[in-house]
Amino acid sequence: MRNLLVITALFFVQLNAISQSRNRQDWIDFGSSHINKWLQIAPAKLGPNALPVPEMDYAQIGKASKLEAGVHSHFMKGDTAVNSYLNIHWVVVPEKVEISFWGNPGETFRMTNDVRNDRQIFYDDEGWITSQGDLWISTRIQLLKNRKTFPDITLNYTFKNTTGHPKHGRYSDAGTTYFYAAFGKSFFPENFFVDEIRLAGMAGYYIWQTNKVEMAQDEGPLFEAGIRLVHKKVSFINEIGGYSGYDAYEYIGITGNNDPVVYRLKFLLTGKKIDWKGEFMTGLHDYHYNTFKLNVIYKLSSFKNN
Repeated sequence: MRNLLVITALFFVQLNAISQSRNRQDWIDFGSSHINKWLQIAPAKLGPNALPVPEMDYAQIGKASKLEAGVHSHFMKGDTAVNSYLNIHWVVVPEKVEISFWGNPGETFRMTNDVRNDRQIFYDDEGWITSQGDLWISTRIQLLKNRKTFPDITLNYTFKNTTGHPKHGRYSDAGTTYFYAAFGKSFFPENFFVDEIRLAGMAGYYIWQTNKVEMAQDEGPLFEAGIRLVHKKVSFINEIGGYSGYDAYEYIGITGNNDPVVYRLKFLLTGKKIDWKGEFMTGLHDYHYNTFKLNVIYKLSSFKNN
């Protein structure tokens, strides 16, 4: 009997050591009996890749399929992350239809307990952690191209699976989808340093599932605008965009955290077989990271329709 009491006491001591030691008295329970009930499924309360603002679409689908890979780093006070990136651009019909399979095969991150408290993450800081990310699938269709009086137009429909782990609040572990129409028009000034000026914008809708039983879905309009300046093989790109939810958590007194707006500055160096792309992204609202990206794009000429 004495041994049984000792074993029981040791069990509870170990259980208490495993569970986080922070005071959850003021935390808000978002529902269910799982420890993920503490997480708020909103872009400002998750990792940088959980509910991303879509990449700008310049309403152009190319002729050749491409393989894009890169390394992305994210910085904010109390949270540092580095992730791999992979995107397979499969051109099903040249200049007409493209399907992309993209996401983050792995993410290595560390968050302080202050950040974990703010995001109501159950587990304590365990040091550097590596986990897998989500897989996204996008379909793009070219509706109009090279019309004299109309802009180029593409349609996009994107959804993700739930391979990303929510344990440390890095991913949502819930269904997410967005769709939009993109518009773009190029201008070719004569006797000017810039060979091409392309203006573009897109508008659509962003939908994601939450863990709030009373209001299990958040959603709102998606919007972006961009300008691309091309000089020979170098492109200089400025973009701004985001989306706005309607606050699925306002029923329990929580508003905000779901209206991310980001600014992107990009450089693209185009080669015959390989392109290099660098990017700086920062949040203007509800995105708290400064993000740096370096991608290499390999053109799969074997898929090219000549």
